[in-house]
Amino acid sequence: MLFNSIPFLFLFLVTYIVYWLSPQKFRKPILITSSILFYAYHHFEMTFHFLGVIFVNYSFTKLILLKQERHENVKPYIWTIVILNLINLGFFKYFYFFCNSIYTIFGLVSVKEFANSIKIFLPLAISFYTFQLLALQIDTYQGKIHRFISLTDYFLFILFFPQLIAGPIMRSEDFLPKIDTPTLTEDSVKAGVLLILTGLVKKVVLADTIGGIISPVYLNPSDYNYFSLLLSMYGFASQVYCDFSGYSDLARGLALLLGFEIPINFKGPFLSASFTEMWSRWHITLSTWLRDYVYILLGGNRKGFFRSNINMLITMTLGGFWHGANISYILWGFYLGVLLLIERVIYKKQDQNLVSKWYVRILKIFITLTLFSFSGIFFRTGSLGDKSIQAFWEYFTQLIFLGDGNFLYRLEELAFYILLTLFFNFIEYSSKPILSKFWKNVWIPIYSIIVLLLMGIFGDGGGDFIYFQF
Repeated sequence: MLFNSIPFLFLFLVTYIVYWLSPQKFRKPILITSSILFYAYHHFEMTFHFLGVIFVNYSFTKLILLKQERHENVKPYIWTIVILNLINLGFFKYFYFFCNSIYTIFGLVSVKEFANSIKIFLPLAISFYTFQLLALQIDTYQGKIHRFISLTDYFLFILFFPQLIAGPIMRSEDFLPKIDTPTLTEDSVKAGVLLILTGLVKKVVLADTIGGIISPVYLNPSDYNYFSLLLSMYGFASQVYCDFSGYSDLARGLALLLGFEIPINFKGPFLSASFTEMWSRWHITLSTWLRDYVYILLGGNRKGFFRSNINMLITMTLGGFWHGANISYILWGFYLGVLLLIERVIYKKQDQNLVSKWYVRILKIFITLTLFSFSGIFFRTGSLGDKSIQAFWEYFTQLIFLGDGNFLYRLEELAFYILLTLFFNFIEYSSKPILSKFWKNVWIPIYSIIVLLLMGIFGDGGGDFIYFQF
C-alpha cells in the first residue's frame, strides 16, 4: 500500500477522522488496528509473524525491567533476545546469501540444492523493525527506560504505520514520552500538509521519473558513452535521495496530522563538504543507530586512532550488509568506510585557513557528492543479483576509460531533475526555516493545486519506494 495510492488515501482518511473524533482511550487501539491493516495489505500471512515477533520482544523487555528492579543479572536475557532478533533477520534476509557463500567457498552442491528447494518470503520492513526492536532492548538493558511499557504502547511504538515500512528508525525517547499526549495544532497541520506535498513531489515527480530515465543504463552500461554514465551516476544518487527523503517527508507529515512528531531523516546531504558531515545529514536515524549500537559498542574512539578507524570500517561495512544480501552492498558499505578513513587521515593535515575559503568548500562539496554518487553504482547494480559484479565492472570500465557509445535518451531532462534535487537539498540544509508564516498561510493552497496537477501529469500509480526492499 503505497503512500501515493488510493487504498492508502482511503485508509488514512478513515483513520484520521475516526481517530480525532474518538475519546483518548480509543485512539491507540485505532492506530494499532490501522497499522495492522496497513501491514496486512502487503503481507497478510507475515502479519502474524510480525505480531509474534513484537510480542516476544515485549515479553523480554518486561522480564528485563522486572529483573533490574530486583537487581538480578539480566545479561542472559538481553543476549537471548538480541540473538533471537538477529536470527529472525538473518534467516529471512540472508539465508540464500549464506547458502550461496558456503557453496562458492566449499563447493557443497547439497547446500545449494537445499536452498533452491525452499521458498522464503522476505517480511516487509524486517530490517527497520529489527533495528527499532534491538535499540529498545539495548536501551532497556542500559537503564535508559525506567518504567514498564504497556502492551498497547509497545505495539504502537513498533507498528506506527507512517514510519513502519522504511523509517525513520525511532528510538524510545522519540515516541514513548509523547505517546499519551498527541497534539494537533494549526501549525502542525500546515507543517504536515507541506511535508506531504513535498514528499509527493520528490517521489512521484522526481524519483520515479529519474528512475525511468536511467534504468536502461544500469541494465546495459556498455551500450552507453561515459558522459551518459556519469550523469546517470548523479541521477541515481538523486533518485535515491528523492525517493527516500520523499518517503521520510510523507511519514513525518502523516505523523504530524496524527499528533506525533518523528525524527528528521535528511538535512540537505548533497551540500555536505565532507563524509563526516554527509552521514550526519543522510539517513540520519540509521547513521546514529549504527554509531550508538555498533561503533560505540565496538569501542568507538576510546582505544586510539587506529582502532577507531577499524571500528568505523566494520560499522560501515555492516551498514552496507544491512541494506541487502549481496556482495555489492557489502562492497558499497566498505567503500564508504574507506572514504571516511581517508578523510580522517587527510583532515588531520588540513590547513584550517584554506578550509574556511568559500571556493574550497564548494570544491569539497563537489568531491564529496561525486564520490558518494559513485558508490551508487555498487548500490544500484546490487539489485541485479548474480549479475551485479559484472554490471558494476562494465559500468566502471566504461566510465573510467571514457568509453564510447549511445547518448542516453532524455539526457537534458535528467540534468534538470538533478538540479531540482539540489534545490530541495538547499531548502533542507538551512538551519533556519525558509518557509515563512506567509508561505504557510498563503501559498499552501496554491502549492497543493500545483502538486495535484503534477501528480496528474507524472503519477501513473508510482513505483515502490526503493527502501521497501530492505
